[in-house]
Amino acid sequence: MRAKALGTIIEWSGAELTPSDFYSGMLDYWDHWQSIDPRLVDHHVVLSIAADAFGHDIVNLATYSNEILAWLTPSRIRQSPSVVIVSGMTEAFIYTVRSACDVIAAALAQYASEKPGQVPRDSLRALIVWSEQNPTRVRPSIGAVLSSDFGWFWNLRKLRDALGHRGAHANIHCDGRQFNLWLYGPHGWITREPLLPLLAGQLSHLTAFADQSAQAINAIVGFPVDRLKSRVVNGVLIPALHQLSEIASQYSEPSP
Repeated sequence: MRAKALGTIIEWSGAELTPSDFYSGMLDYWDHWQSIDPRLVDHHVVLSIAADAFGHDIVNLATYSNEILAWLTPSRIRQSPSVVIVSGMTEAFIYTVRSACDVIAAALAQYASEKPGQVPRDSLRALIVWSEQNPTRVRPSIGAVLSSDFGWFWNLRKLRDALGHRGAHANIHCDGRQFNLWLYGPHGWITREPLLPLLAGQLSHLTAFADQSAQAINAIVGFPVDRLKSRVVNGVLIPALHQLSEIASQYSEPSP
């Protein structure tokens, strides 16, 4: 029986995932610096580091999710600390998803053009804008990723920017059964919506974006077939991510 890690990227045989495993194509790039796959050595500095950072973000998202879900129980949800702690965990979740988007963007930027030095690598926002302004300079497979529907990302960016730059706070409303995010800023309401579906949706979109990006990168770098589905994040709190996705729809009553 395989022991659970505290939260790290491990090699995976491709067999059935356990509840403590989280897979994304972005993780396949990870190699420890002491044992770099010689077929990927030219890409290690960009792709392996991106995989490592992405895996770390996944562990953090699991940590925040675990804490939020722990306060859903009837014996805890009405306790005064619940909304304070869930508020802090919600802000951290939003910030971390935004960070993970930029990690993926940095990997995409390396292969977005035949002249990568001209491609912005600091954020997904900058990369999307650059690709829209320079369509003939974007490799087709990367262009297909960057021309996807990023409505979820712009909403995420709106929430993060409101929290980080515009004086908003992630106020949590609790009706005794579910948590709702009430985000209010200097210019009025930003959102009032059920919390769990929002977070589960961000996680789902992030994972889809990571997998789509990995497929595009793989085609460009000639990623070895035997390395596909070779890495997972394994950790004691990873089950919380799966639980969040599974139960979010049960806590989707419209927010007051």
